[in-house]
Amino acid sequence: MSDLVVYGPAYSVYTRIVRMTLVEKGQDYRFEEVDFISEGMPAAQVARHPFGVVPALEHEGRILCETSSICVYLDEVFAAPALRPADAFGRACVAERVAAFDHYLWPDMRDLVTQSLFAPMVGGWPDESIVERATKRLARTLRIVEDTFLSDGFMAGGQFSLADLHAGAMVDYIVQTVAGAGLVAELPNLKAWRDMMRHHPSLAATEIDFDAYEWTRRD
Repeated sequence: MSDLVVYGPAYSVYTRIVRMTLVEKGQDYRFEEVDFISEGMPAAQVARHPFGVVPALEHEGRILCETSSICVYLDEVFAAPALRPADAFGRACVAERVAAFDHYLWPDMRDLVTQSLFAPMVGGWPDESIVERATKRLARTLRIVEDTFLSDGFMAGGQFSLADLHAGAMVDYIVQTVAGAGLVAELPNLKAWRDMMRHHPSLAATEIDFDAYEWTRRD
């Protein structure tokens, strides 16, 4: 049995990023589903994460929280393949791009996905004003990604990195919406990068099966 354990729901973008990193590193791990939509956040997860969110990683009996910290840890503990450049500036650029997606893109991506994808799954109706606002903001921020981040074909410089995994999980969510797919299709660099990521083993290995959850199965 692996001594690496990931706690979180498969539908969490941040849980998926950790799992993708483990796949890229070629590490076996145990996945413990924490379905907080169905059950609320269980006490066991609150005990693992002081702020009561997901994901958490257990390794050798120790718990680590926060996706970016977990992924950097995994890249340092398991040497090959390296998912960050060897030089300090290159590593800082990867961290910069990860932070940019967390702060400037994911909040609007999350709103778009919540309204356009999750709301219908649970029998609700999307709030079109939120969809419109998120789409408008993403048109601007994704253009920055197109023009600034992807000049060398990857999210942070000329090599595949943690930044591509981070962005890959997020973009994979928004392209499942009409608005998100349209935004990506209009940006050639982003579309080419997305096509590369779409066939990447770590994305395929962590594909989300929404039918596995009772809250998506409505009469």
